[in-house]
Amino acid sequence: MQKTKLRPLRLVRLDTDQPDNYALEIGSSDVNEKKNGAGKDAIYNGVQTIADKPEIMPSHVTETEQPRGEAQAQYLLKSTPRSYLFNQAYGLWFFISYFLLTVIITRKVSTDQYGIFAVALTAFNTILYIIALGLEDALTTYVPRLFAEYGQGAAAFLIRRLLALRFAVLALSVVVILFAIPALASLIALAPINGATDVAASLRDPILLGHIMPIVVYVVGSSIASLLTAICAALMRMRLVFVINSLTQMVTLALSFVVLQIGWGIDGVLWMLAIISLFNAAAFALWLAPLIFTGGAEYKQPFKPVIQLGLSAWLTNLASGALLKQISIILLGVFAVSLTQRGYFNLSFQLADAANTLLVAGFGGVGVSALAAAFVGKNYERLLRSWQTLIKVETLLAAPGLVFCLFNAANIAHALYGSSYDPVGPLLDIFLFFNILV
Repeated sequence: MQKTKLRPLRLVRLDTDQPDNYALEIGSSDVNEKKNGAGKDAIYNGVQTIADKPEIMPSHVTETEQPRGEAQAQYLLKSTPRSYLFNQAYGLWFFISYFLLTVIITRKVSTDQYGIFAVALTAFNTILYIIALGLEDALTTYVPRLFAEYGQGAAAFLIRRLLALRFAVLALSVVVILFAIPALASLIALAPINGATDVAASLRDPILLGHIMPIVVYVVGSSIASLLTAICAALMRMRLVFVINSLTQMVTLALSFVVLQIGWGIDGVLWMLAIISLFNAAAFALWLAPLIFTGGAEYKQPFKPVIQLGLSAWLTNLASGALLKQISIILLGVFAVSLTQRGYFNLSFQLADAANTLLVAGFGGVGVSALAAAFVGKNYERLLRSWQTLIKVETLLAAPGLVFCLFNAANIAHALYGSSYDPVGPLLDIFLFFNILV
């Protein structure tokens, strides 16, 4: 990979004399001032770096002089509260709209049909996690610093590479899902790993195979939109996310009611979600196109550390998110638990997750971007302060809601879904209890 020829990522302080790789162009008055022991500021202002040599920040820099990227870093940090509010507003609207969608579905279809919907959505979420490879986390970590220190061109160059990788992974995944699931299930079953047989059985699930096409389309649209949303989070442009995704949720609610009203059932709902996800991704792509295709990158970020960071985040997300729920669904199927019971499990899991993230959803992506901006110029002290602030705010926002829901789980489940879903209450208690512990 080509590395920068302008400036390193780290600024080094020197407490000794001027380094040899600087050429001083100082007027006669400045020389006289230097001989008299004064005029340090004038000397510094006359410093010109030799081409292809790294610039080193002298120890006598004035208070008004700022490291490269500091102005943009401060802009991103000052934009964090506004971006959090936009993201939080959309997060609340998403929870409300998703709850309304769930209510519409549970009122219009049988519990068995909702169980089918739960299995299909769980498979969708698992596939989405598996093919993500942590690219969103890598983007929100690297792009803010590149944008601040090297400009929009350098950030756009990395964004294009991440998008190209996402498209390549999606193309391979679509081929595997559509044409090679039985073969993949057979290979997984032969693996000497605990639970491999259960995973293989889940891939042969007739419910999954019967709805595989809308799931694939839904994965493609949502995966592209997710990475484009991460771009907005990295550059604190969450107003765009709020507008596009809020309109998307409104259209989803309206069409889901129409689809179920005319009798298209769960198949119709899944296809509706899939098609809307494609339009959502297209809207983000059109709006962000001028940024994505910005040229003139003065620095090209090496790709290997970006991928390494993404994979580390990916493994964490898999263990704590998709695989946990998918393995639970698989085990329920292995022990011949009915579709109705699996639907209860899915509802309780979703409610507990909503209670856990309801007031802190606004930090998704924005928090990581703020920490990345805080680290511009290798400012460890500012990074520490930002991290401590985020942890305190998230704890204060999340804990009261979890405690309230824990003591009112049965009433919440009954009020939201009616008496047919009363068994959700005890399961919700269990999930909330462990959410509070961790």
